[in-house]
Amino acid sequence: MKDQYHHGNLKQDLIENAIQIISEYGFEQLSLRILAQKCGVSHNAVYRHFDNKEQLIETCRIYVTHFLTDCLNQTIKETEYGGMEAVQRLAETYVCFYQEHPAYYSFLYRNSSMQIMLTLQERDDNYPPFEVFRKTCCEIADRQGISREDSLNHLIQLWSMLHGLTALLISPKAEWYSNWRECLKNFLKEIYS
Repeated sequence: MKDQYHHGNLKQDLIENAIQIISEYGFEQLSLRILAQKCGVSHNAVYRHFDNKEQLIETCRIYVTHFLTDCLNQTIKETEYGGMEAVQRLAETYVCFYQEHPAYYSFLYRNSSMQIMLTLQERDDNYPPFEVFRKTCCEIADRQGISREDSLNHLIQLWSMLHGLTALLISPKAEWYSNWRECLKNFLKEIYS
């Protein structure tokens, strides 16, 4: 293939297409040559942005993580009140993010080596979106005088419920005709009652 010019942001196009390939077929099926063909550029054009497949995959993981974390942080900034309203808005943002980008969910949670430490302790090396939820839940626990053990249980229930709800909503095999936001609100009431 002769070297072709790519119109637009080639690096972002490479990342998005790599995520799509990994989401649909797994890491094993991703190759820089296949990615180059999918993006309509030469194999050499890919190497101008990524040294190897591993660097590309890590860049994809960082890309999705930063995108989601930015969305969650923006939600927190726009929330007038803390407490349950903040958790409700964060949870809705999380679900909507993956409804808009279902390949990101599959990439991160089914095909990635990403690790989440389910703890109340602030950790710089923990998954940043989880840290946004952890911090918000800890603020609620402190205000309401909830014990550390109960607070951790609430956080794990919240995180598990979000993943289950998200997986159902983005699954092409699941049909759901109810209002998922109402369902989410009810789940949160149960967790924090």
